[in-house]
Amino acid sequence: AHCPQLMGKNGLPIWEATSSAAYILETYGSIIPQQKVMIETTSYDTISNAYFARTTHADVAGWRNILVVTSEFHMDRSKAIFDWVFSAPPVAMSPYRLSYMTTENIGLSEEAIESRKQHERKGAVNVEQNLSKQYTTLYDIWQFLTQNHDFYSASKLVDKAKKAEDDAEQNRDESSSVLKESYRAK
Repeated sequence: AHCPQLMGKNGLPIWEATSSAAYILETYGSIIPQQKVMIETTSYDTISNAYFARTTHADVAGWRNILVVTSEFHMDRSKAIFDWVFSAPPVAMSPYRLSYMTTENIGLSEEAIESRKQHERKGAVNVEQNLSKQYTTLYDIWQFLTQNHDFYSASKLVDKAKKAEDDAEQNRDESSSVLKESYRAK
C-alpha cells in the first residue's frame, strides 16, 4: 500500500487481491469453484480493505461468515480493524461472524518482522483506543476515509499531487541550473 503500484506488461495494476485469487484458483481450483472467489481491489490499506470488503461484498451479497487471512505480524491490527468496521452500525440482517487465520511471516528478515510487529502494535492501539471510539458508524468510517485518510481524501490527494509536481519542477530547475553552470566552467 505504501509502495509504488506494481504494473503488469499490459499497463494495468497487479493487485494483491488478484495475485491471491490466482494462487487460490491455481492451487485449490479443483475444490473451490471459480465463481466463489471474489476480489476487492479498491483498498490501499487495511482500514479501507475492511470497509470495502464489507460495503462491496458482504453487505451486498449477504455474507455473514467472513474469514480474514493475513500475516502473523499483521493479525492483531487487522483483527482490531475488521472487528471495528464489521460491527459498525448499521448492520443489516444478522450479525457478522468473523474468523481469522494467519500465514507465516515468510520472506522477511527477523529484524524486518520485529519492526513490522512494533508498527502493527501501535496501529492496533490507535484503532482500539482512538479510531473505533471516534468513528462509530459505517457513515462515520466513510467520512473518515473520504475526509481524513491520506489515500482517499480528495484535498489530500490533490495537495500531494501538487507537491510532487512542485518537487519535480524544483529538481528540473536545479538540474537545469547545474547544466547551465557547467557551460561556464573554465
